[in-house]
Amino acid sequence: MQDANPSQEGPMPGALDGVRILDFTRYQQGPFATVLLSDLGADVIKVEEPTQGDLGRSLGLQPDGWCAYFQALNRNKRSLTVDTRTEAGRDIVYRLIPETDVVTDNFRPGTMKRFGLDHESLAAINPRIITASASGFGPKGPFAHEPSFDSIGQAMGGHMVAQGGGPDAEPAVVIGGMADQVGAMIFALGICAAIAARELQGVGQHVDTSLLGSQLALQGLGLTGFLRQGEQRSGGTRWNPLFTYYPCADGLYLSLGLLDPKWWPAFCETLERDDLIVDERFAQPAGRIGNREALIEELNLTFARKPRDEWLTLLKAANLPCGPVNDYAAVAKEPQVIAKDFINSLQYSYLCEVVFVGSPIDMSVT
Repeated sequence: MQDANPSQEGPMPGALDGVRILDFTRYQQGPFATVLLSDLGADVIKVEEPTQGDLGRSLGLQPDGWCAYFQALNRNKRSLTVDTRTEAGRDIVYRLIPETDVVTDNFRPGTMKRFGLDHESLAAINPRIITASASGFGPKGPFAHEPSFDSIGQAMGGHMVAQGGGPDAEPAVVIGGMADQVGAMIFALGICAAIAARELQGVGQHVDTSLLGSQLALQGLGLTGFLRQGEQRSGGTRWNPLFTYYPCADGLYLSLGLLDPKWWPAFCETLERDDLIVDERFAQPAGRIGNREALIEELNLTFARKPRDEWLTLLKAANLPCGPVNDYAAVAKEPQVIAKDFINSLQYSYLCEVVFVGSPIDMSVT
């Protein structure tokens, strides 16, 4: 790790300033993890094989050279092409290892060892090196060496069934690479923990994460309940009538987040539906869940009486958790998104200004 000097003039360094990462990851799970780390100041060098590079460069490639998939996952990185199957290519990597802190990959287990780039080989050059792998299933077990992508992670991890509404419903896929994105966040967390451990305890080590393990971690609440009770919750995608969406008079949707039972009376009063307060079917939280279909129908009829913004104004005035259901166009214009600088821009020589989703992490000093 290179020393950062906060006393120098100019902007403060990032939290990971001075950390150098050799990034062998491809597609989405690995590259999103390392772009998160680059947002925190790490110097990420993306290593690609020299003939075709990361296939992500071509997924959704536009005629002008723009590729949202690649830009979202690989901005703010440097680039290097190396054929790690050759001795000359491996020698290039070996020469970089003394000045490298982390080496990442998302190959199947055993691939980096075949390249001579596993932890044992690299630690012989730099004992403090951190290596990190994000595979589909991890390095052991019956599926360890099988290929896996986002949809397989969602399927085998149980998320498709849960998202669809339970075992009796049709499975549903969450678009946008949800398993990859969550897997990347877990991967980045593991790498940050290894960096902290090295600085505190003086040890390098290998970090291993997987799509499957990350999917289980994502659903820890639901799985914990199942493991205790032996039953998976069913009831469709709108299981809680007060924790779901409703269409309004103008065709736009709002979402409720009334998890605390204390909000029920104020909610009914705001909707001018005092009759629901005394309705025995809905008087208690269990009744509102048990009679969800009837309550959803009542609320559908009520919300259809006024446009969404009018309802949101009334609900917010009563301090009731709620919000608009946004499409991407609305997200890009959302005042809270703009106020928090969640969307940023960069200047590219061949693409002019590129707008992208920035880091959701704010740090007061670094």
